[in-house]
Amino acid sequence: MLLSGPRSPRHSSPFVHRVFEAHASDRPGAPAVTDSTGQYTYGELNTRANRFAHTLTARGIGPGSLVGVCLHRSVDLVVAVLGVLKSGAAYVPLDPTYPAERLRLNVAQLPAMTHVVASDATRRLVDHGGIEVLAPDVATAGSCDQASEGDPRPDLAPDAPCYVVFTSGSTGTPKAAAVRHEGWFNLLESLADSYGLGVESSNLVVSSFGFDITQRSLLMPLFTGATLHLLPSRRFDVLLARRLIREFGVRTLHCAPSTLYLLVGEGDEDEANSPLASLRVLFCGGEALSAGRVSPWARGPGHRCRIVNLYGVAECSDASTAHELHDWDRYVTSGVPAGLPLANTDVYVLGGDLAPVAPGETGEICVAGRGVGAGYLNADPLSRQRFTRLDTPQGAVELYRTGDLGRVGSDGELIFVGRTDSQVKVRGMRVDLGDVETALRTLPDVADAAAVTTRGGELIAYVVPAPSMMVDAQAVRVAVRSSVPDHMVPQHVVLMPTFPLSPNGKVDRTALTRLAHN
Repeated sequence: MLLSGPRSPRHSSPFVHRVFEAHASDRPGAPAVTDSTGQYTYGELNTRANRFAHTLTARGIGPGSLVGVCLHRSVDLVVAVLGVLKSGAAYVPLDPTYPAERLRLNVAQLPAMTHVVASDATRRLVDHGGIEVLAPDVATAGSCDQASEGDPRPDLAPDAPCYVVFTSGSTGTPKAAAVRHEGWFNLLESLADSYGLGVESSNLVVSSFGFDITQRSLLMPLFTGATLHLLPSRRFDVLLARRLIREFGVRTLHCAPSTLYLLVGEGDEDEANSPLASLRVLFCGGEALSAGRVSPWARGPGHRCRIVNLYGVAECSDASTAHELHDWDRYVTSGVPAGLPLANTDVYVLGGDLAPVAPGETGEICVAGRGVGAGYLNADPLSRQRFTRLDTPQGAVELYRTGDLGRVGSDGELIFVGRTDSQVKVRGMRVDLGDVETALRTLPDVADAAAVTTRGGELIAYVVPAPSMMVDAQAVRVAVRSSVPDHMVPQHVVLMPTFPLSPNGKVDRTALTRLAHN
């Protein structure tokens, strides 16, 4: 089964940072970034990023190089990211909120990364193993002449990596996925065109730096000429985020569904007085979106924010399909679709032999098109397994096998079903945890659900009750029996007001599994 997005001509210069440079040239006095230290214009930001880029170039850094960035949310972080891109190198987000051991494991995956940008507060996390640590103020006005403030023009290919992000896997070892310039440009352009993002589309970054969603959140406003606002707290603070959205009149937001649930709360505020009243477009992705936890807010009087569910993987430039939510009654019974492919993107649903499945049948979701990345760095066997080629009537295409299961619904939209590796054995029977969660979410008293298994093979379901509902755990077990076979009925249902979150703002399934073991 094949779904294809709209087509557009290839750009001669598909580089996100050069679009930012054009905005800086046309509107140098426009506000670009605000952080806890103040506001910075496009002209100021571009000058600082250029100085940083020229400093990197003087150290021999350029196309083909990798530069780590380990900084908290601040204008220095934005300068470093833009400076690395301008030098022609690819940046590697190293989130300083992650445990030090995790960061050391990430750095060890990339022996070619010889430089990391870090502050006094973060350098201890990455200062080891021959890494040269660069301070964010390494390029100061006093050490750079006027010529070094011009826009660098390295010889840069559209298929060169622009950033490398770490993804988790079943092996426990992080995988370094490289995203290409052309794919990254295509994503931002597609979303901007589809949802009318422009100079008024200010954004607040609420997710952690190591998350692939955050790369989109950081650079989308600079791509459209809007203002980027940075949440000053090192970890997500829902009260602070709500206050800043109101204070700055933020119009767009990129976040995981679990973060959105915290922001909208019970959804019982009058829209005119809500801290979120300024929002016009909200992009969700990274995990399944529970309509039940959003609908009280989204269906409130005067609500004017478009909610877009994005499906994708880090290996394919973060997002491949989109669905704008509007049919709330439908989502209660069938869930929120992954949607239709973005521009210049093809999505295949294939069987184990990479043959197309019939409409409505479940298969592996595979992605082709401009967004397919450059593979995993220093993991050639895994790259060959996941990044492959598919023979089609139009010729061979480069394909990424996501490991996700999906099907195409009767309306022609992609429906995410679960993971190929989320199947477990319960009482000797194979169970897909995603199927259990979907069945639970269709219950009227359930806003969200997560299923895990214990070491002894018991199936445990964690459930967040729907707003203002009195829910009995045993009643949930009884109710779900009407839609799943006995072996898929959780042995225990645990009610929680909200789920624990990982630093990426997604449900922390590791923490839930630990709770189940205890």
